[in-house]
Amino acid sequence: MLEFLYMQHFLSSSFEVAPRYTNLRPVKIKGSNIICSASDNLLGIQVAIKKIYQPFARSDLCRRAYLELKQLKLLKHENIAGLQDAFLSFGGNLYLISQHQGMTLDQCLASSTLQQYARVFFYQLLRGLKYLHSANIVHCDLKPSSILITRGCDLQITGLGHSRIHGERVTIDHVYDNANQCYQAPELMLDAQTYHPAMDMWAAGCVLAEMINGCPLFSEERCTNQLYAIIKLLGYAPGDLMDGLSSGNIIGYLKSLPARDWKPLRKHISTSDNEALDLLEQLLDFDPAIRYPATQALEHVYVSLYHDLADELTSDKTWSVADLDYAEWPVNDWKTLILSEIVDHHELRNGHQQPVECPN
Repeated sequence: MLEFLYMQHFLSSSFEVAPRYTNLRPVKIKGSNIICSASDNLLGIQVAIKKIYQPFARSDLCRRAYLELKQLKLLKHENIAGLQDAFLSFGGNLYLISQHQGMTLDQCLASSTLQQYARVFFYQLLRGLKYLHSANIVHCDLKPSSILITRGCDLQITGLGHSRIHGERVTIDHVYDNANQCYQAPELMLDAQTYHPAMDMWAAGCVLAEMINGCPLFSEERCTNQLYAIIKLLGYAPGDLMDGLSSGNIIGYLKSLPARDWKPLRKHISTSDNEALDLLEQLLDFDPAIRYPATQALEHVYVSLYHDLADELTSDKTWSVADLDYAEWPVNDWKTLILSEIVDHHELRNGHQQPVECPN
């Protein structure tokens, strides 16, 4: 049994952790979920602790918590921050702990220009995305604040709490998530029905442009403004994409936009590096069917110095929409399933240490 001897309060929420975790500092608060950085005094490393508040309140919350836990357990790649530890507190909250060495990419961008490091960072980002997408997982929240950079210039993708399975139906909360708006693919605002890895590749293109420019390529806060900003940059969506729209509101909005001349993407990127510009044009394509996937982007000359097919791994585990069929399970069944995953993780990593179970 773990003893929760250390408790800290942030705003109106308490953090219950084992005494090995100290120096807790909140780094992200979204709704009732909180992420803190902390020191793991047992392993001598910095970690991120995510508190998922009351995941057993509803079956849909159980499902999301289970998928995040399961994905973090199974995704084992140098460029993806995996699961370090997990436990359930007496208060009925789920805590997920992962390594958190270094700074987030947005912190790096705030302190210095990254143009000279863009190639090596972007290669690692593509390498992580290839692995993630090979598991049929779409990150759905890729942005500089969900990318970690270590002192040794190693990159890790974090923030899988919003991830979806390829083919899962799009939910309205993603389309209107202002925190992610600047990196959101246009098809999400053009009536996309399901999640696809191409959405992450658009976000990756935005991240590359930001590393080169030193500022976000898009900075709109509203969905309609963001769509208009993309149209100003790329021109109007191809006719076949427009023909496939089913939302009358979106069609009406697009028809209301004034005709305007648009400048090539190259005019908006502050670099003379033709290799970078060409890759950006392949990633920031309005049509997701044409947009480069991670496997193809890794073969681009822009990252050819680092490209090594034998070292660009794919996942042994592939997820499918069928893995979501248990969404209507009773909450108590979810408790049992999540607890069994945590026990399994502890047996593999911590010498059969048992997690704390939520009270009934």
